Amino acid sequence: MKKLICVMVIAVLAIIGYAVKERLDVTQVSFTNTSNVADQKINKEAYHKNGIDASYPQFVILGEDDPAKQWNQIMYDDFQKILQIYSLPPIPGPTPSMGEEPTVLHIDYEVKLNNEHFISILYRAVFRSPYAAHPTELVYTTNIDKEKSERVRLPDIIQITPDFPTSFRHWKLVRREDTMIDLNPLIIEYVNEIKNEDLLRGFQDADRIESGNSYGIYSYLTPYGVGISISLPNFLGDHAEFEQEYSEVEGLLR
Repeated sequence: MKKLICVMVIAVLAIIGYAVKERLDVTQVSFTNTSNVADQKINKEAYHKNGIDASYPQFVILGEDDPAKQWNQIMYDDFQKILQIYSLPPIPGPTPSMGEEPTVLHIDYEVKLNNEHFISILYRAVFRSPYAAHPTELVYTTNIDKEKSERVRLPDIIQITPDFPTSFRHWKLVRREDTMIDLNPLIIEYVNEIKNEDLLRGFQDADRIESGNSYGIYSYLTPYGVGISISLPNFLGDHAEFEQEYSEVEGLLR
């Protein structure tokens, strides 16, 4: 009788062990698949035309049903909107020879986040207008919810309440390495002088790549938090980025 009980106990333990192993294996497979989505290769597509030297990201398509097709279309459409902002009449003066056309607009990008849920792209557009003494560098962004295959804006990421401008003033200013002097105190002073109601309207219109985005506010995501870029006067560097960790963001929706 004791021998029979021992055999039954061993059998039960074996079944439990097998079930636990199956559960662990399923978890491992699920994690691996998620990682593959985040690691999907991104190509840098070049665009050279009419004095424009630019690039934009495109995922390598893995099959007919690959949702990255929709992500690529969103990124391409945003890139075209950026180009449209800088569409100008021909530059005055003699027509340049072949290969000697000056670069009027340079656009490059940085992938701020690419995981199984989101991809966040930050563009920097350097424009050398023939009518201005100095070039300008402005920021634009594209944020995509991969699960829904849709573009998301700041109001989709953070609940923009009347109190949010006050909260934003406590975000951390990202220090820039491309300036000879420390502009941070002047930047903070400039932003603090913007009225809350104006900032609120700017946040509500954020991430629109069009003239309606009056304060040039664009959001982006990082592995650690949310970033917001805001346009500045040229003497302050054209733009500044503020970031806050996810755990510290008030009204985080995603």
